[in-house]
Amino acid sequence: MFVRLPLSYEVIIKFLLLIVLGVLLLNIYILSLIFSSEEVRYKQKDDEVFIKTQPIKKFKDIHDVKHTSKKAVFVQTNTTKLATKKILENMAVLGRQVFGQLLSVKTKRIFQTLLDDVKITDPTSPDLLKEALKWVSGRQLFPETSSLPIGRVLNSLCSSRVEKADNMAEGTQLKLLLTLEGGLKAVFKPQWYKRTEVVSGDVYAGKDRHNGEVAAFHLSWLLGLRRVPLTVGRRLNLRQEIMPVGSSNLLKTFHQEGNNTCFYGVCYYCSPQDPVCASQDILEGALILWLPQDYTLKKFRHPWQRTYKPNMPARWELDAGYCQVVRKSDLYSRGPRLLDIIDTAIFDFLIDNGDRHHYEVFQNINDSAILLIDNGKSFGNPHVDHIDILAPLYQCLQVSLKTYIN
Repeated sequence: MFVRLPLSYEVIIKFLLLIVLGVLLLNIYILSLIFSSEEVRYKQKDDEVFIKTQPIKKFKDIHDVKHTSKKAVFVQTNTTKLATKKILENMAVLGRQVFGQLLSVKTKRIFQTLLDDVKITDPTSPDLLKEALKWVSGRQLFPETSSLPIGRVLNSLCSSRVEKADNMAEGTQLKLLLTLEGGLKAVFKPQWYKRTEVVSGDVYAGKDRHNGEVAAFHLSWLLGLRRVPLTVGRRLNLRQEIMPVGSSNLLKTFHQEGNNTCFYGVCYYCSPQDPVCASQDILEGALILWLPQDYTLKKFRHPWQRTYKPNMPARWELDAGYCQVVRKSDLYSRGPRLLDIIDTAIFDFLIDNGDRHHYEVFQNINDSAILLIDNGKSFGNPHVDHIDILAPLYQCLQVSLKTYIN
């Protein structure tokens, strides 16, 4: 028995389109309002840390100076918090200016084209998924338009038979590596939270959100950043679809809790004390079509990576000129890589993903795009905007023309 996840693609796209248009216009406008200089103070506050600075040439420019016989210790205000404050101060004004201009005639026409293309249609076939893998290139994972409607491909991903199931041990979160009919690989991320649950705490808190993976795919399509693998919501019957074809290592982690079938898999944080449980035998999750086998990925540390340590900010959080440091690297001084980093920051801000500590590109492909893979730490708290995710944008003050137009 195969059960599809009853997601409304039209509702998802309409909701994301409103967010995309409003927030992108807001971000571009605010670039001109963001400070470009450091602020130097004497007293340490909660958002300040002591650092080494260059000698100040104009002493009269320093405010809040107290005369003392002791040698002065300069501190630099957390530039990320200053940028966040300035952006938030202008959000209300900008919102009133652009809200009435969100949906132009041209935008509505593009929107309708997307809706027509994404509609679920029959028939489905594993051959459609093989055709979709041919879409993959160095700069995108699926095309803007195609003679093959993407709705048929997504429907095939929803309904293809599972032939093998195993642990996907790489990474910190529980995932399954599924082999679909025709030998195609797909990653299944299970549901941990109710769709309406708010994940509090740090921006990277909690487990992966499966619905975030689905929404991120549709948003990447709307933005023209077609770098997210094809993703659908799907419900699997664990007893009928997974356990009969599961590996011995995976099946060892299965057990019953009342009427519910549970398992904990194999990963860095996986343990018998923290299983994921189906509703009886039905487990909802995100199913992600994996990339062709002839494409090898190469991982890089993100230059705007967090420290993940309390009260220990990263350098980019303190240095307003950090982008100039990044530009000194050959990797970011030429080619599209830095602009890709900024595109990724815009995308991550819209999905509220503050956990992209590394990124991946295609190995041995010149100017490969940064792939927007692993978007599970997204859409955790709709009540908080983590402006610091946009640090590459407001520190480098540039954006690709294509992203600006989109």
